[in-house]
Amino acid sequence: MQVKHQMCSERSSGTDDPEQDDNEKKTSCFSNIKIFLVAECALMLAQGTVGAYLVSVLTTLERRFNLQSADVGVIASSFEIGNLALILFVSYFGAKAHRPRLIGCGGIVMALGALLSALPEFLTHQYEYEAGDSWHAEDGRDICSNKSRSENRDSGFNCSNRANTNMMYLLLIGAQVLLGIGATPVQPLGVSYIDDHVHKKDSSLYIGILFSTLVFGPACGFILGSVCTKVYVDAVFIDTSKLDITPDDPRWIGAWWGGFLLCSALLFLSALFMFGFPQELDEQDINGGG
Repeated sequence: MQVKHQMCSERSSGTDDPEQDDNEKKTSCFSNIKIFLVAECALMLAQGTVGAYLVSVLTTLERRFNLQSADVGVIASSFEIGNLALILFVSYFGAKAHRPRLIGCGGIVMALGALLSALPEFLTHQYEYEAGDSWHAEDGRDICSNKSRSENRDSGFNCSNRANTNMMYLLLIGAQVLLGIGATPVQPLGVSYIDDHVHKKDSSLYIGILFSTLVFGPACGFILGSVCTKVYVDAVFIDTSKLDITPDDPRWIGAWWGGFLLCSALLFLSALFMFGFPQELDEQDINGGG
């Protein structure tokens, strides 16, 4: 009787542990290559969105901060500068490291870069436009371009503060460099992780789905830019019902910063999922995922 009781207790303790079963279910949620594909697609979609959104608001940034065309070109190319600085290093050494975690870290860096891109709006003065109908688009790129320094001082505009403009210019460049650095591990390590954990006959299908999602990113970015620029730039600080201009007015500047905040949140949430995936999937997970 004692032997039977001992065997039953050992059997029950070895197989009927609810905590162990729950742990197995939790770990198996991220041990599926299909779930990784969904998370990678979400991160690449957010990456493509923020890249296209920057292009859609470049002219707004140019008028808002009194930038030159050359300055805007440097800001637009800063993403590629940050990306090229680390692409070879990450592609070579990243394959030997924990790839999902590196992708997650890259997504968080991109989220930080998108957040810093919106920061100039909150560090500078509120946008002021000249009242009335005396200003026309052909008078200059913005209301400050044809004013003398004394006129700017008397009218209350802060247009001649070139140091402030340079600070915003450098901040935007640094933010775009961070976006480029963060985007470095997302695509190459994601493709290699998928290629290593699916059957060869299914690899092209998974990678095709991944890059198809990337195509929708620019479309989402331009749509987001169109929506945000229809909102007044300082709508959260002033009563917009008292404005005497509309989005059709050349003096109008839209809320360019709102899209960067939204993209930052999307990048951060998408990157968090990457930290749950293991460095390597088990054979049964590969078979189940493929």
